[in-house]
Formats: sequence, C-alpha cells, structure tokens
Amino acid sequence: MKPKLVDLGFDAWWMDNTEPDVLSNARPEDFKKLIGPTIYGAGEITFNPYSLVHTEGFYQHLKQDRPDTRQFILSRSGFAGIQRNASAVWSGDTVSRWNNLYDQISAGVSISMSGIANWTHDIGGYAQETRFQIGEVGSAQENRSTGTRAGNPEDLKEWRELNLRWFQFGAFSPLFRSHGEVVKREIHEISPEGSPMRASMVWYDQLRYRLMPYIYSAAADIHYESGAIMRALVMDYPQDPAVRDLKDEYLFGHSLLVAPVTTYGGRAREVYLPKGSDWYDFYTGQLHRGGRSVKVDAPETRIPVLVKAGAIVPFGPVTQYVDEKPDAPLTLNVYTGADGQFTLYEDDGVSNGYLRGEASRIPFSYNQKTGVFTIGARSGQYQGMVAKRQFKIRFIKPGDSSSDNFELADRSVDYDGHAIKVQR
Repeated sequence: MKPKLVDLGFDAWWMDNTEPDVLSNARPEDFKKLIGPTIYGAGEITFNPYSLVHTEGFYQHLKQDRPDTRQFILSRSGFAGIQRNASAVWSGDTVSRWNNLYDQISAGVSISMSGIANWTHDIGGYAQETRFQIGEVGSAQENRSTGTRAGNPEDLKEWRELNLRWFQFGAFSPLFRSHGEVVKREIHEISPEGSPMRASMVWYDQLRYRLMPYIYSAAADIHYESGAIMRALVMDYPQDPAVRDLKDEYLFGHSLLVAPVTTYGGRAREVYLPKGSDWYDFYTGQLHRGGRSVKVDAPETRIPVLVKAGAIVPFGPVTQYVDEKPDAPLTLNVYTGADGQFTLYEDDGVSNGYLRGEASRIPFSYNQKTGVFTIGARSGQYQGMVAKRQFKIRFIKPGDSSSDNFELADRSVDYDGHAIKVQR
C-alpha cells in the first residue's frame, strides 16, 4: 500500500472487512471450519479480536512512514482497545427498517461507553428492506434514485421519511455519513427538489458545520478527558435512576439532548429530561423543568433537541469544509438560568502536534446570579493559530429560539487572547 496509496498523501482509510470473513452469516460453531486457523489460534477464538490486530499493524506502519500526519481509519469491525489505532467503527450492514434506526441509538451509546467514542452508522440503512427494493417496473432513473418500486407511492413516501429521520439522527452522531448499496444517497438524489425533505436535510447538514466548534471540542475530550461525544444520560446524571435504562435518547456532548423519531408518521414524542437541569427546546425556546417527561413536537422536518440551561454552545458559519473559514466570527449561545462553562479547543486539525501540546483552549463561563459572561485567557498555541477573532454573545432566555436566526447576538467583542467580561 505504501507506494501505491500512502505515498500519494492519503490520510484517511476505509478498511472494510476487517475480520477473517468468509461467510458473514455463518454460525459461530462453523467459524473454525469456514475460516480455519490463524497465526494466533483457531478461527472461532480469534474472529473478534482480528480487527484489533489488523488495524494495529496498519496504524503502526502509518506512524512509521508518516510520523507527523494525523491518520484516520474507518474499520468495519472493532474490538476493545481499537480506538488506540486511530480507528472509528460503524455498525455494519444495517437495513432500511425503522427498528434498525431505533437500535442505532443504544448501539452508539453502548459502544461509546466502552471507550470507542468515534462511531458511526449507515444513514438510511446499508441494505434495502424488501418492500423498498428496486422493482421491475418504472423508469431506471427513478428506481436508482429512490430504491423503491415504481407504482407504490406509499412505500416511496415511507422510505423517504425513514431516510430523513435517519439523516437527522446522523447529524447528531459522532461521525455523520450516508452510505448504502444500490441506491444513490446524495441529498439531491433521494429528496425531490423543492421538497420539505430536501430543505430539512440541507438545514441539518449546514447545522452540523455550524456546530463544528462544539463538536471538535467534544472530540478533544475523548483524548484529554477519556470522554465521549455520544453520551448516555446516566454518564452526566448518575443520581437520576430514571435515566439508567433509556434506549432512545442521549446527550450529544454535555449540553445537547437528542431524541430521534423512530416511527413512521411520528410527529411528537415523549422525552425524559434528566433531574438536576432545566432544558430549553432548541427550536421554540420553551423551558422545561428536569426530572420529568414532556411531549415534544417533532414535525417531519425536525428532530427533538433540547439544550441544558447553563450551556454555552459555540456556533460557526456554514462552510463547505471544516477549515474553510478559520478566522470567521463565532457566536456563543449562552442558555441562561444556571451557571455554566465550556472550553473551546482548537489545533491545526491535520498533524500530531497536539500530542506535543500544540493546541489552544479558551475557557468560557457564565454566572447566573451576576449575569456576567467571561471569556478567559487563552492557554497554549499552535502553528497557524488564529490569534485574534471576533466573538458574538447571545443570551438565550425562555421563549428565544436557537434555530431561527444564527446571526443574532446581544454583544460583540474582539478577542486577542486576554480575558474579557461581558454583562448580560
């Protein structure tokens, strides 16, 4: 691989079939017969950890040949400890079924709690459920784009809604990616032009990029704090017994509570809000008291998202790639009602300099009693760091939507690395 690919400058690798796979659906008792022995022993014993050793060998050689390039491996299979090999995993060949979408929530939370925080899934399902499969009638172009039988408009309608709901969930997953067999998955392929579906998919795609300062800071916690991006509620609220067995909602970072819709035609759902915090509806600004379940509206184009009171959430501009506008102003949404803090993490994004301490952190804090928001002094630096930038501060109060206008701000300050205090 070195002369043919590595030396060309690639630094992201999709390692499919990272297991000694001969027959994917074989019974465990057949593994030895089908796979045979490996250097470490019988196939039925080594089948699962194979991916750990396989990615390790690849990663160690990448470090040897490109020591200062930050590598990324997407591995189809994983085993305990695979995260140390710069590897993310995904949930395999899911199917375009609502119950498969539902199962992704607990799967992502569980694998994150195991220490493998960079996890993803095939938005829309990798394989097509039987009644959504390409039929023998209808135009070839329609079949390729929709994956549904021509002449069955209800199936097409449901398939599109499933893809939209899955896409919304994907926007709040550690890695956000569409993938599958047969059917093209680009937004313009699966959603009609001018449709609410397309508008919603584009909106959440753009929101993902707006949230990149928040997401990248949460990703840094994986390395520095043994953290996770996709968090079970019990990780942040261990004293609340009601969150110990929730299978269909989670925290994205420490501040956003996400509750995907996993039923066809669902336009509202019950969401449990952990005890110990109050929660803002991201879209309406309605403030809910924690420690109870509330019914949250969920029109087809919107996934329920709630924000913890006291949260400080940074938003950037819409970009086409993450470092398109590194010096763009950031808007800091401060959700009033409780004290809060957040640390913005930045590095060069491509090298291993962070392992040598080449990174910066800017602490933010909010005091509910005094109404003072503090941007603390920057610590650390790295090559190419934006030394001066503009921060816009918006104080969110009950009834304030976070989603209607991302340009709104109450204050604007020029920051050069020294501490600044802003009065609400």
